[in-house]
Amino acid sequence: MVSVMNPRQADQEAAKRNRVSDVASRRLPLGQQAVSKPVAYGAKNNAPTQTLGNIEPAPVPTPQAAAQAPRPLNWRDAAYNAQIASIQRALQDFETGATTRGERYGQDFMTGLRGLGYRPAEGFQAMPNVLEQLDQPQPMARALSAEGEAGAPAVAVAPVSGAFDIEGVYDPYSAAARGTRGTRDEFAARGTLRSSDFAKTFGAFQDRLNKQLEAMETARGRFGQDLATEVAQQRTQAQERQQAAQRDAMLRAAMAAAGGAGF
Repeated sequence: MVSVMNPRQADQEAAKRNRVSDVASRRLPLGQQAVSKPVAYGAKNNAPTQTLGNIEPAPVPTPQAAAQAPRPLNWRDAAYNAQIASIQRALQDFETGATTRGERYGQDFMTGLRGLGYRPAEGFQAMPNVLEQLDQPQPMARALSAEGEAGAPAVAVAPVSGAFDIEGVYDPYSAAARGTRGTRDEFAARGTLRSSDFAKTFGAFQDRLNKQLEAMETARGRFGQDLATEVAQQRTQAQERQQAAQRDAMLRAAMAAAGGAGF
């Protein structure tokens, strides 16, 4: 015999079964809840992945009004970059000019040696690269140069080495060759080429040549030292200008930050 219930009883029975199902679902572990309530095929599952004993907590939303840490001041502005570029370009131009001056002085010094009749040894460098000398540790550079003044950057200028070409083998028109020929011809014409007067006169001539060479050496050392001092001063001034530009940029950034904060 089949019992027939009215629609109101059917609704009450369905509601009762739903309440029992919900209570049982709440008592299940989280992992089983995910299995007991599968997602329909093709539906988008936005629920967080959960496994037994490993539950990823949901991220806590950050309030929009939460205070943020202040950002560092952006003092590298366009004006600062332009100032730094100008300072570095001026220093580079000065150093390039200093290198050119050193090279020209070295060439002129070698020309003077040839005119004097002095033939330097092979590999002799009349004027070293001052910039490379300054880039070396100063104690090392000062050890190479005994003429460095106190407080001045040291530059190593190697002394000249070689000999006078008094016979004019390489340059018959040099001062040493012409002076030697003239002295010999003068005493030979008088028949006193082997006299003590010739030896004394020729010795005095050689002394004059050596003094001229010493004067050239002294001037060369001073030029190298002065050139190194000028480059070092330009580098120091450029560094001071860069530091001043940095302070100005930081001050502008601080003022801009204070103005933006309402101070």
